[in-house]
Amino acid sequence: MGVVNVASSNVIEKDGKFLFVREAKAIAQGKYSLPAGKVEFGESLIECAVREAKEETGLDVKPIKLVGVYQRPISVEDTNTTVFCFLSEVVGGEITPSEKHPEVVFLEVSAIEKLADEKRLRARYQFPAIKDYLQGKAIGLEIITVIP
Repeated sequence: MGVVNVASSNVIEKDGKFLFVREAKAIAQGKYSLPAGKVEFGESLIECAVREAKEETGLDVKPIKLVGVYQRPISVEDTNTTVFCFLSEVVGGEITPSEKHPEVVFLEVSAIEKLADEKRLRARYQFPAIKDYLQGKAIGLEIITVIP
């Protein structure tokens, strides 16, 4: 039986390019990904986005809008995953590759589209999320309420 996951993701844009990491873990097979990951117990969606960006890129970010919510009810990893994808701005830190993410790079839209066509993106929502952002589909974070 599969697992249900909730994750947060970051769209980070600079000069018309978008930040991606290349993953080293076996399940990802060297694919590229937006800085993203699963929400941990006791963590808000926004806290998760901030933590994942720091862990995967070395950058401190501030989510400023919600680009979209993307669900994949059945994946090849036997998961049902819902991703909350944020537009985030860099507020500090510096790009720092790691053993888990040996490449941290800003890519042009055409390069992201090519990776999507070649099935070299970690998740299928990522190129649609970039396109949604470019089409202005982001909404304010006031839509999210954290209940204490």
